[in-house]
Parts: sequence; structure tokens; C-alpha cells
Amino acid sequence: MKSLTDNVKFGGCSAKISAKELQTILQNLPLQTCDQLISSLQNFDDAAVYKISEQLAIVQTVDFFPPPVDDPYLFGLIAANNALSDIYAMGGKPIFALNLLGFPTCDFPLTVATEILRGGQDQVVKSGAVIAGGHSIQTPEILYGLSVTGLIDPARMLTNGGAQSGDALVLTKPLGTGIAILGYQSDNLSKDASKTLLDNLTSLNDRPLKAIRNAQVKCVTDVTGFGLVGHLHEMAQASNRSVRLDASALPILPEVYELASQGFVPAAAYGNRNSFEQYVVFKEDIDLALGDLLFDPQTAGGLLIAVAEKNLSVLLSELNGTGTKIGEFIDGEAGLIEVRR
Repeated sequence: MKSLTDNVKFGGCSAKISAKELQTILQNLPLQTCDQLISSLQNFDDAAVYKISEQLAIVQTVDFFPPPVDDPYLFGLIAANNALSDIYAMGGKPIFALNLLGFPTCDFPLTVATEILRGGQDQVVKSGAVIAGGHSIQTPEILYGLSVTGLIDPARMLTNGGAQSGDALVLTKPLGTGIAILGYQSDNLSKDASKTLLDNLTSLNDRPLKAIRNAQVKCVTDVTGFGLVGHLHEMAQASNRSVRLDASALPILPEVYELASQGFVPAAAYGNRNSFEQYVVFKEDIDLALGDLLFDPQTAGGLLIAVAEKNLSVLLSELNGTGTKIGEFIDGEAGLIEVRR
């Protein structure tokens, strides 16, 4: 039997469409809007939000990708977690999900598909939602993810814009999942570091929401395929602000820096660099490994939170060790990221 990750490329053309490629694809399509659609298509909010009444809106997202790990059940957990994260980033509560499965039945036994779906279902149940169905097709490689529906009070919706100058920037999970996954796949990650990675990949982003509410936060996004720099650029662009990023404060998964120094960098990181390096200004020299981490594509990454400095201590206290201040928003060119160490 083939390995689940046989077709996931380590270099060259990745499985992920880069931000620059996506922009090219979308640039000639008309932008559709309506009064009920209250999320921002222009600013690439994490999910669509459709207003039903003054007190109720639907939050909708979809996400799928090829396996980053060979364990089918674990893959289901990770993919479902990644999809659910966009609902949390908007401040919503997931209520149901639909499976999306691409599966080559000639290459793998059907028990593999069952285990993928079981992992996804267990993660959805953990979120308090239910699997309500889905769709499957034959594909050359395995693909899995979810379309997730959630609910939210429109007045409590979070967006990736609205940060103010002086707001602190907080990250709730360590960086480096793209690099760590390469190390894990190639047996170059220790047992302890592997456990930390898998815990990170399967940990839901629902827990920070209470802290976010109590700290009166309105501007949030999650860090996924476009890496820290890509999603931070979108956040700063939507807020019409610049960001001062403290590279020395970045939380990093165990052994990731050493792997990056040895060249364990996924292909999508180079796509992210090509798409976003024009928005990055290095005020001080940083080494190549740390620079690569800024563009490393994240799977099921943490939340990026803009919080007023007066509420920072409340947020960090309630995050209980799972939040790190990594910079602040400043006046300047919209979407620009100043990197210091």
C-alpha cells in the first residue's frame, strides 16, 4: 500500500496555491456583495458571515488538503481542526460540518477512508458540532477537509481588520508546523518534539475565545497556509496600519529552528516568500532560518490577536500561558511589516 504522504511534495511545486497565484486567478472575477453578507471579501476574512437578523448570523467556511501525516485517523483530526479554526477566528460557534473527501480507491483500502472520516468526526464532536453528511469523489491523491457552518451574534463578530496603532499583537500557538511536519515525515523529529507537534496540530482554537471576549478584542485572524507574514499582512492591510514584529519573541515549536537551519523548509514557504516579501522590511539582520519561519505555512495554527495595550494583561492572564506578545501595530503604510529582533 502507498504511503498517505507519497504525493505531498517537499520541494518544487507544492500542493498549495500561493497568494500571488490566487490573486491572479481572482483578479478578473467580479466581486459579489449583498447587504446580508457582512464579512469582508476585499480583506479576505477567515469565513463568510451572512446576517439573518439583528441577533443572528451564519458563519461559513471550507478547507481541505492532502495528508501531512501517514496516520489516517490523525490526518482526519488535523484537517477537521484546520477547517474549524476559521469559525473560531470569526468568533463563531460551529454547529455542523460536511465532509469533503477525495480518495483513490485503487491505491488504498477503504478502511483508510473510514479512519480519516472517523478522525474528522471525533474532532467535530469535540467542538460541540455534528457531521451532517458530505461528498466524496475519486482523486489521484487523498484529499480531506470540511465545510463548516457556525452561528454568531453579528454584534460580536470578529474580523481581521480594525486594529489600532498601539495595539499589542498576540499569538496563541507556536510557529513552525510546516517545517516540523517535514521533520516528522522524515524521522528527523524526536519523540518529545513529535508529541508537541501533534498536540499543536489537533488542539482546537476555541479556548482563547473567552479570553478574547473579556479583553474586548475585535480584530483576530488565524495563522494557516500563508504563514505568519501572509496573514499578518492581511490583518495590517485591513486595519490600514503597519506592524512592528519582534522576531526574538516568536514562540517556536521544539527542534524547528534547527531543522530550518538544515534546510527543512516546505515548498509553500517559498511561495509565501514570493507573495509577501515585498511587504516586509527587515530593520535588523536576522538569520535565514528565522526568516524562513516567518513564511512557513502553518496547519491548524494559532490565533493572531490585536488587543489594546490596556487590556493586554487581561488577555495574557486568561490565555494562561498560551499567548505571547510578538509585536504591535503602528502608524505607517497599510500592510507593511517591520521586523526587528
